[in-house]
Amino acid sequence: MNKYTDVLIIGAGLSGLMAAAKAAELGKKVTLVAKGMGAVGLSSGCIDLWGYNLEDPNQVCQDPLAEIARLCAVNPQHPYARVQDVLEESLLFFRRVCQENGNPYLDHRGGNWLLPTALGTLRPTYLAPASMAVGDLQQVRGVLVVGFRELKDFYPDVLAANLKKSGVLQADCPLNTLMVCAGGGELTPNTLAHRLENPAVVDRIVDQIKPHLLPGAVLLLPPVLGERWDSQVAKNLAEKLGHPVYEVANIPPALPGQRLQQMLLHHVKGQGVEVVIGCTVNGARVADKRCTEVLATGAGKPIKISAKTVILATGSFLGGGLESKPGKAWESIFRLPVETGHEKWSARDFLSMAGHLFNQMGIKVNEHLRPVDKTGEVIIENVMVTGANLAGCNHPIEKCGNGVAVASGYKAGKLAGEVGE
Repeated sequence: MNKYTDVLIIGAGLSGLMAAAKAAELGKKVTLVAKGMGAVGLSSGCIDLWGYNLEDPNQVCQDPLAEIARLCAVNPQHPYARVQDVLEESLLFFRRVCQENGNPYLDHRGGNWLLPTALGTLRPTYLAPASMAVGDLQQVRGVLVVGFRELKDFYPDVLAANLKKSGVLQADCPLNTLMVCAGGGELTPNTLAHRLENPAVVDRIVDQIKPHLLPGAVLLLPPVLGERWDSQVAKNLAEKLGHPVYEVANIPPALPGQRLQQMLLHHVKGQGVEVVIGCTVNGARVADKRCTEVLATGAGKPIKISAKTVILATGSFLGGGLESKPGKAWESIFRLPVETGHEKWSARDFLSMAGHLFNQMGIKVNEHLRPVDKTGEVIIENVMVTGANLAGCNHPIEKCGNGVAVASGYKAGKLAGEVGE
């Protein structure tokens, strides 16, 4: 099978979906292929831009955009330095897409949200789904943490105990917990979310919660309020209770990440993007510094895809975009070089605050996101690299993985949309 397209995107993660959305908006014929569903569904669903201060990693960053500008000045090799010119533009585009599809994302007046997690810790993030966007907890007049008897992986008492220790609440702020029943049985987050789409079940939950509510209190629940990205469960529950209702951030995989993935796939398909999941890209043909053909397998059949522009969004080692053996690493499709350095790839302490070197490994690119060698020479002129494929991002420590994905995917899609006939 032979296919031709203007823009071929390899990978269905956040950067790949952002690239597809922007290139399609600019009128290009876009094909997105991926062997799996990408890592968006495994994420928290939030968009982390920059978590902590450069000089003091223990202090939450109050102005992520300003901190990123400082970062680019002192570390021009960071991926943000390649996409800083479109960073704010990309965030506006992302929020517009979410708003149009009934899944609004909110900022916190330019700063970071501090979202409570299922463990009672506070998580900094730049953009949060409306269902998770809890305001300043120091101002609330009461908190009620609600769990479900059917859900075994959420413990309200643990959340409440650690949240109280954090000192974020006022000393006299009531903090209570409650277990409610959603109909019996043992449920996963997905099956519980599906059950809560039933208005009768929501009414039953409301009846159990109402006697325990205090005036001015907020409710914290596990992230199970609706299966789809445009679900009205959280809104309906808040209206019937007369109190704000919020989902807390949870360990992956979490439903907010799955909702974001579903929404973006829905959006790009609506824009005319051809999405082929279950398609494994095995290699590519390159001549005169241009990719002439991508070789793939789908449904047991070989596929050859030609494109004016190819966007590589296959992820790092976890997603299979990078491969390695002792002392050497490489990109899996074009065999692009990956700089490994001469240090150990991992720290001895798994939870090291300096992070691990393998998280920073990736492909070096120029300002147009094209892969370059050690001298800065472009390796393949019609290939762009995005997201976790990029070198120099220590995302678990810097809390910037989704921010880099949004901005680099957007920029790649924009540049691809500008490629003429």
